[in-house]
Amino acid sequence: MCRMIAFASVEPIDVAPYLAHLSDFSRRGNLVDGWERRPGGNHPDGWGIACRQGEEIRVLRSGKPACADPQLLDVRAKTDRFIGHVRYASNTATVNAANSHPFLVDGIALAHNGTFRGSIGDEAGTRNVSDTLVFLERLCVLWRERTLPRLKEAMSEILRNTDLVGNYSAANMLIASGKSLFVLRRWRRNEDYYTLFLQSLPGEVVVASQPLDDGPGWRPLGNGELVELRPNAPRYEFLSGMS
Repeated sequence: MCRMIAFASVEPIDVAPYLAHLSDFSRRGNLVDGWERRPGGNHPDGWGIACRQGEEIRVLRSGKPACADPQLLDVRAKTDRFIGHVRYASNTATVNAANSHPFLVDGIALAHNGTFRGSIGDEAGTRNVSDTLVFLERLCVLWRERTLPRLKEAMSEILRNTDLVGNYSAANMLIASGKSLFVLRRWRRNEDYYTLFLQSLPGEVVVASQPLDDGPGWRPLGNGELVELRPNAPRYEFLSGMS
């Protein structure tokens, strides 16, 4: 269970304001009723970011709370594609930098809010890695042509396969590949927690688990909504027909 942020901009911009939002999410990000508020913050179980630098996606991760980790304050970067993630770990034994999101495999960076079951969850337990990493490895095999329509096909194929994903909670995802940045909101329970909101600004489009401010223009993504974050012209698809 996590909080996430992503942006795509026409020109590289300073990531510092978004790192501050990550820190704030770590300290007091929304939780549904009945979930523990931890002394170290609501989402204290590690953080990570992915930025496009030149033609590469680079990832930085930590197992410490974003709201209290000096490493986060030391980050200096400008980029036109950004993903940020803080955790509320379902298994605190996995709280370390290696299991923080986003994960990077074959040039794809992926951050996830939710938990997979099925054979993906079983393999993650056997390997003592995140279920999100196992999911990403499967996605890399299927998503060879890295376009929005092909991503929709690959996601639909995996998420319809209950043997693979089981009774998963949610597949809220931020996915970066080259200059492309995609977001999926797909929840099966706890609708009020597994949220994603989109705001289009001149030259920039932003997605976050909860609105970053009280300004106008934030709208919730629908269940199954898949978006390519293109500044000034986002592209939309819907995953449908899944239980």
